[in-house]
Amino acid sequence: MSLRKRLKRFFSDPAFGTSSRGRMRAWKVTSAGPNTLIVYSVEEMRRKSRDLTRNFGYMNGAYETIASNIVGPGIRVLPRHDDCDYCEKIVALWNWWQNHCDLEGVHNLKSLLSLAVRERWEAGEVFIRFIPDNSGRIPLKLQIIPAEQVKIDENFYDSGTNERVIAGVRFDKMGHRKSFILYRDNPNESLIPTNATDTVEVPADEICHYFKPLWAGQVRGVPEAFAVLLKSREMLEYDEAELAKKKLSAMLAGFVTTPTPDGALNSDDEDEDAGPGEAIAELTTGTITTLAPGEDIKFNPTTESGSSYEPFMAQNLRLIANAVQLTYEEFANDMSKTNFSSSRMGLNITQRKHRQEQDRLIHQVLRRIWERFVEAVVLSGELDIDVTEYADNPDAFHAAHFQPAGWAYVNPQQEVAAEKEKVLCGFASRSQIISENGGDAAEVDKQIAADADRAASLGLVFSIDPTNGRGAPEPNSSEDIEKN
Repeated sequence: MSLRKRLKRFFSDPAFGTSSRGRMRAWKVTSAGPNTLIVYSVEEMRRKSRDLTRNFGYMNGAYETIASNIVGPGIRVLPRHDDCDYCEKIVALWNWWQNHCDLEGVHNLKSLLSLAVRERWEAGEVFIRFIPDNSGRIPLKLQIIPAEQVKIDENFYDSGTNERVIAGVRFDKMGHRKSFILYRDNPNESLIPTNATDTVEVPADEICHYFKPLWAGQVRGVPEAFAVLLKSREMLEYDEAELAKKKLSAMLAGFVTTPTPDGALNSDDEDEDAGPGEAIAELTTGTITTLAPGEDIKFNPTTESGSSYEPFMAQNLRLIANAVQLTYEEFANDMSKTNFSSSRMGLNITQRKHRQEQDRLIHQVLRRIWERFVEAVVLSGELDIDVTEYADNPDAFHAAHFQPAGWAYVNPQQEVAAEKEKVLCGFASRSQIISENGGDAAEVDKQIAADADRAASLGLVFSIDPTNGRGAPEPNSSEDIEKN
């Protein structure tokens, strides 16, 4: 084949550029499915992801920011049952149980959900198990289980039952999740002697599996930073190298050169720090050292990181921040180059992503916790509810609205004014605005009415009067009438 034909074949453009056998020849890819790739690589990814959390301050701070954005002060549960008396009582029990739900007694529900979000981002997934427990008023506890405790290398097909086990998850013949295969203890803990291979199979309805599927058919989760683990590690090493260079540069040292071996700077035969034939002099404030004829002194040169250090770091941090679903400003905690418009635009993008994650957390975890809680309350007799009525229609008792906390205003004056205009123009309702800010309109109205009644009873009048004039004192004399 002639050179011309070879070059033409090498640089030819097919219908899809990436399918070319020319320039793309060195691009080797795998056709393995997502579960195969995850089973053979996720444990190494988890170890590296956890190492970055321990040693890369940006990553640890990012996970704290994400947990704060998604869970924050907590996600409220508002029952939607027709019986208002039932709603009030179940909410009171829910508020009590939230502080007693952890099996170990370490977390309340809000901090347990925050930990679950951190684990989901760092390890790719987390499991929460329902534990029957009669030690309190409500016989239900929660146990958080790390991803490493669910056996990833358990994969087989049972021809007798037509059931499959993929990455420690058993599926029935219809494809429903049936159970999880767990180690009894975390296999990576070695402080006390345990049987590291001892496993137990737990029904799927007793476990919440919180993870983010990225591909169709994916069974187990991967760390959120899977695409930037290598870059994050290299960024950490680069930053440490720059720090070491600056540290060494700051250690000022002088070197005396002399044309004769007899000349020595402040020679001291009793100096223990000096080697054979070596003279050492310390540089201190106000010291004057006399050099012998022909001697000279030189200092180690100082080095700077240069003007490229900051933009190089910022560019790479932007890539890492995008991979973990944050803006650069949130990830690096750097607001020096932002204004209201850019902050608002960046937060709008992040908030959309985190609203999706809130929906995932509610669907995979909080919704199921609420249903098990209601079931435990009914069966325990804490509420005067007919068990038969509950069994006939449990969905009526489980119905609830899950309300995440609202987002803080970037510019309160402008944003509140915009919300006010929406309501006045009919583009939104008060209930919608209050809900977007993490509140419940019915509860807010009750609070406003209570405040108005209290202000009226005390004779209080404000510049914007919530009592609608009820707080103004009645005139009790002719002079008062004339003044009015």
